[in-house]
This record gives sequence, C-alpha cells and structure tokens, in this order.
Amino acid sequence: MHREPVHSDNEDAYVRARKRMRFVVVALLILACSTISAFANPTVQTRWVNYAVTGTTVDTILQQMRDNGPNGSWAYTRWYVRWTASCEVALEINYTMPKHTRRGAMPANIRAEWDKMIAALMAHEEQHGAHGRNAARELVQKRCRNGNAIVQKWAEQDRIYDRVTDHGRTEGVTFP
Repeated sequence: MHREPVHSDNEDAYVRARKRMRFVVVALLILACSTISAFANPTVQTRWVNYAVTGTTVDTILQQMRDNGPNGSWAYTRWYVRWTASCEVALEINYTMPKHTRRGAMPANIRAEWDKMIAALMAHEEQHGAHGRNAARELVQKRCRNGNAIVQKWAEQDRIYDRVTDHGRTEGVTFP
C-alpha cells in the first residue's frame, strides 16, 4: 500500500524559516565583507634613503655624519599618515640612514664599532616607523574618528621615545 507523505504546517514553517535564515546569513556576510573592505588595513609605503660616509677614522666619520646627516642627526625617520573621507588610510615611512661606502678601508676595530652602531641605529629608527604604523592601524580601528588626535598621540610617542632613549644612545647608538 502506498501512502503519500504527510506534510504538516509545522514542517512548511520550518523550511520557510531555514530559507529566511540562509538569506539573513548571506546578507550579513555581504555586509561584513563590504565593511571589511571599507576599513581594510592601511596601505604602507616604505622608502630607505642613504647618505654616504667615506671616512676611515672615528673623527672623520663623526664629522661626515654631522655634516651630511638629516636635520643635524645621524639618521631620521619621518612618517606621514593620510586618510580619505571613506577612511582609506595610507602610511608613508621615509628612513634616512648613513651608509659607509668604503667599509673595507676602515680599520677592523672601527668597522666593528660602525657595524654595531648601525644595527642599533636601524633598530631605533624602525621603532619610529612602528609609531607611524600604530597611528595608521589605530585610525583604521577607530574608523578615522579623531584622526588628527591619533596622529598627534603617536607623534608625541616619537618625542617621548627619543627623550627616554637619548635619541638611541641608551640603546647602543654610539660611535665609537
């Protein structure tokens, strides 16, 4: 004997509810994806510029870094954060560092001191770059609300960092 399956109103309601739920889930996923793309990670452009140091004695190396270094410093990091009305955030980090173009002409002991100082100097400058990255990330997280205050907060962190580390000296940025 053949029987037709019995459909109850409850089953039909269940099927309709599942279809609505799928629709809601898909709509939420689309909304989440559009929100994520609107507030994606910041774009970052990094640029390294070197100025030449050719001296082979401590005194000439120090003199060349004083004379040729950026803003009277041995190295310098400048970061810029920009954002649009739709909160597209872009970060540009510019590092300026000394580069010895005659390393082989330096006596071994001076070259060792130079290498140690350069490693510490690079780490110090990269921390300044990290402050710019933090500013850009925070802008994205806060959807660019109070953008100028965020940038000023991280610029102040740069100033505090230089003050606390004596511009890197406490981190090994010394020569010789």
